[in-house]
Amino acid sequence: MQGNSEKWEGSPESIAYRPGIGVYLTVLAAAAVVIGFVGFFLWYIPTIGLRNIHPALPYVLGAFLFGACALLFGGAAFVAGMAIKGRVPFYSKWLRWLLVKIYLPVMVMAGGILKIPKIRIERAFIEINNQMVRLMGRKFRTEKLLILMPHCIQFDECKIKVTRNVRNCAGCGKCEIGDLLSLSDEFGVNLFISTGGTVARRKVSEERPDAVIAVACERDLTSGLQDSYPLPVMALINKRPRGYCMETGVAIEEVRQAIRDLCTK
Repeated sequence: MQGNSEKWEGSPESIAYRPGIGVYLTVLAAAAVVIGFVGFFLWYIPTIGLRNIHPALPYVLGAFLFGACALLFGGAAFVAGMAIKGRVPFYSKWLRWLLVKIYLPVMVMAGGILKIPKIRIERAFIEINNQMVRLMGRKFRTEKLLILMPHCIQFDECKIKVTRNVRNCAGCGKCEIGDLLSLSDEFGVNLFISTGGTVARRKVSEERPDAVIAVACERDLTSGLQDSYPLPVMALINKRPRGYCMETGVAIEEVRQAIRDLCTK
């Protein structure tokens, strides 16, 4: 299947785009402006009432909001600088929380204002997340790693059910599940083919892995990263030669490298 995958040319749904840090910084700057305006009104409107309580209260609230914004976007600048220079972060869990819980929703909102396609913002978010997971400097045992694959990776006309037991795969080579099984055996990692996000979340809850390698489209990966926090997840964007949700693919070498990045073996 790897030989066939080299002939794939992609599709309109699978844009050839590697975000880099520029999209992240552009959207973040727009988000800073939006939050700045919101913060200003949160400060200005109560001043009418706060001044009647005590003349200093409006300024106390203003100083608090200014400090909160400075902390928020100071963390953003640190994340960006870390991604550019490749340095190990300090308080990485805190920075990942800001990225997953705060920056992504704000970036999507700001991207909508700037007419930036959501898929580009999602790819920038995934790229930064993966960089942060790598720079955490943690290594996990291979048996505590879970590889999650979408069921749409299976050959569409295949009659074998692999979502309950991936070992049912006959290894015919018409899709990449056989290659993934070989990779699973080589490193001793658990491989699971999921029929959807709910099933994937349940599998994570049952297995309780220390880290996850997930393959899906941008939308499913971003929602999965938010739902699974603080679990470290390496997110790999799938190939879509026939569009979404049908005979999608994965770069086997990217999965192999992700295992090496995360595991001690």
